[in-house]
Amino acid sequence: MKLMKALALAVVLAAAMSACGGSDTTSPTTTTSGPETLLFEGQLTVGGSAFYSFTVTTEGLANVMLASVSATTSPGTSSTVVLGLALGTPTGTDCTITNSLPASAGLTSQLVNDLQPGTYCARVYDIGNLKTAVNFSVRIVHT
Repeated sequence: MKLMKALALAVVLAAAMSACGGSDTTSPTTTTSGPETLLFEGQLTVGGSAFYSFTVTTEGLANVMLASVSATTSPGTSSTVVLGLALGTPTGTDCTITNSLPASAGLTSQLVNDLQPGTYCARVYDIGNLKTAVNFSVRIVHT
């Protein structure tokens, strides 16, 4: 019986000692993150503009899409509205434009830029053809 207890004690001590200072065989946890999607919505008045600032933490593509435009007075009205869509850097109360184009609402990204880590802004503005205020939605996807 004493021999069995001694053997059991030896096994327990060996297991305890092997746990101290041994190598960790667990796999490291890796976190993969996909693109981040941001939605910028608002109302644009005749002659007006609006912008939305966002931060990019890793280099990658930013896709900016004018997703929807609808008249505020007659929401059921269906006509193509062309607005200015831009990407740039925020400067206090505005957005300095580095890339812009006229865009109508669509299902594809109208602006695609490779961005370094930093703070950027998407800007939407009247290019001179609005007759009434409109509601807009801009989708920004970046890594």
